[in-house]
Amino acid sequence: MTDVGKDDSETSRLLDGQNASRHVQLDTDRVPEVVTYGSVTDEQTTEADTNTETAAEEGGFSCRRASKRQLLSFVCIALLNFCGFCYYSVIAPFFPDEALKRGASQTLVGLIFGCFAIINFLGGLVFGKYITAIGSRFMLTSGVFVAGSCSVLFGLLEYMDGAPFIVFCFAIRSVEALGVAAFQTAGTAILTHAFPNNVATVMGTLEIFTGLGLMAGPPIGGVLYDLGGFKTPFITMGLLLLCCCVFVTILVPPQPDEQEGKTDVNMLFFFKIPAVPIACGLAVVVACMLDYIDPVLQPYLINQFHTSPVHIGLMFLLWAALYAVLAPGWGWLADKRKCVPIMVPLGMVVTAVGTLLLGPSPLLTDYANIIPKAQWVNIVGLAVIGASCGAFMTPIVNMMLWAASDAGMENNFAMYGLVSGVMSAFFAIGDLLGPLGSSALADRFGFPWTSTAFGGLVVFYMLVIVAFYIYDGCHTTRRVHHVNSTDGESQRLVA
Repeated sequence: MTDVGKDDSETSRLLDGQNASRHVQLDTDRVPEVVTYGSVTDEQTTEADTNTETAAEEGGFSCRRASKRQLLSFVCIALLNFCGFCYYSVIAPFFPDEALKRGASQTLVGLIFGCFAIINFLGGLVFGKYITAIGSRFMLTSGVFVAGSCSVLFGLLEYMDGAPFIVFCFAIRSVEALGVAAFQTAGTAILTHAFPNNVATVMGTLEIFTGLGLMAGPPIGGVLYDLGGFKTPFITMGLLLLCCCVFVTILVPPQPDEQEGKTDVNMLFFFKIPAVPIACGLAVVVACMLDYIDPVLQPYLINQFHTSPVHIGLMFLLWAALYAVLAPGWGWLADKRKCVPIMVPLGMVVTAVGTLLLGPSPLLTDYANIIPKAQWVNIVGLAVIGASCGAFMTPIVNMMLWAASDAGMENNFAMYGLVSGVMSAFFAIGDLLGPLGSSALADRFGFPWTSTAFGGLVVFYMLVIVAFYIYDGCHTTRRVHHVNSTDGESQRLVA
């Protein structure tokens, strides 16, 4: 018995030793979380840099927290936004009159402006679809180069008249629209990827530079035209864009799509997502509201109230300044998904009220007899529209991204490019339909009824948005209830 007990105790000690050595071996096989010895390889350094940059990107839109790549991308694209929209608005004071003097009819002048929007629409869809195949950085720089070169060529049309002038106007504007579509699509995609958690805030901040460009363009164009004639504004702005192309080429860092390679996104599936057509329609409505007053408000103010050009310019300046200053705040709210279903309809209602104050609407002056037909009412109306349009402009990119993510599409650079191209394309449609529609309605019914009609458009689409959110909310609730009930049944079966 003693020998048996001694053998059992020795066997026990041996087994304990084997178990201990096995635990030691397992612990030794583990990869330590922090390596405090040896050299750091390039792969580890790259990974650490990427993690640091990702942490900075997730931290939000802040100059102190932003990485170098974020800051360079934002500064370069903000500069492009300012220069691009400055160039877009620089021709307003003088080109229509010059085109009429050189043999173009009023209809052809409208078509010269309209072809830009049509080509921009088609280019936005194509560039958004194939952004990873082309390369976002190359698309950005080449688009700026094409737009700047076309601006210089457009200035040389000073030496043409008649049919050649008209033909080259259409040709150069069409190629220029492709360049603008390219750098707008690439710029929005780059910023969306750089700030994935603060897309609307960044887009709202970018609207400051858009507003500054729209405000600075007409006076710059007028001064340059007085100094050197037709060619001077176009050549000056073209050279400015070409200088921007050099800076963008040097400063914009390589983008992630260069590592991702060619990634295909199903555009048809994207448009079949119910929220996407709703967001596209909202982009058209926003662009219409921002542009419909351009061709019709100035003649109405001069004829009705004998407003001076200086005062009219100050009224447009007030509108653009309020829009630009408040857009970042609207963008900050639009990054909070729960705020969007409330913010968008409320913003549209306030904008509709502003359109009724422009004129003012006969519904308020002739039928209800609430307010007088005075110039100060129009100033208030412009201020209301400028302050409220950002409420339903800034969430559009987020609405598309959220819808695509909920539908199971991957949030990669190709998706950001597609969303950017689609948004730019439908904004271009609104840029075309707004002025054309307001001009046609004003010729037949006058400006007060025209503004009332656009207010009705906003109210109609606000009802569409509300109906969609109600439907989507009910559908989501049923889906969540179905998933919860299925999980409960599975747990009961397991039990």
